[in-house]
Amino acid sequence: MKKLLASTAAAALGLALVTATPASANLLTNGGFETAPMVDDGSGVGKWQPFGGTGVGLPTLSAIESVMPLSGANHLTLQIDNLANTFAGVFQDAAIIGGTSVTFSGWAKDLGVDAGGTEIRIEWRDSVANIEISRTGNFVPALTSAYTPWSLTDTAPAGADTARVVYAIQSFGAGPNQLIYVDDVSVIPEPASLALLGLGGLAMLRRR
Repeated sequence: MKKLLASTAAAALGLALVTATPASANLLTNGGFETAPMVDDGSGVGKWQPFGGTGVGLPTLSAIESVMPLSGANHLTLQIDNLANTFAGVFQDAAIIGGTSVTFSGWAKDLGVDAGGTEIRIEWRDSVANIEISRTGNFVPALTSAYTPWSLTDTAPAGADTARVVYAIQSFGAGPNQLIYVDDVSVIPEPASLALLGLGGLAMLRRR
């Protein structure tokens, strides 16, 4: 009876994962930055971790604000206030399995004097060994003063169990005055990868 219940539960989990809609498949927590403030405690598990060259307050700012959201009440603000050779950003860790293809996407607008300092990437990590296996190149989206969509797709390498998604700005190779608003961010497994995740869930339940 227990085996039958486990098999039924596993089948239901697999079906749910395979047929999940993009909205329900978002692997990120607080993708709309509605929960504030962020806490700078070094961990990006289940939440956004802010960072900056001078901390998370100006002249490098990484904060959740309500100035001009795309939707909801809040958005992410990243700012460099007239300071060269520094950075500001956030990251979050999402659980995945090797071979999973995901799309990291969202919306952003550029309200700063200087443009071109945005860096979007996925860092593939082994959380047990606490090491980075590989990462994508830094994607620099073409932003305007209106919210503009951006996306980055990549496949997790073997051995990776975490996708660390990063949205940052920097003034090493760009101007020292930058102001970026970010909202409605998601990490969505591609349809084939949803099936892979579903099979992974089945395997875990069967081992129990």
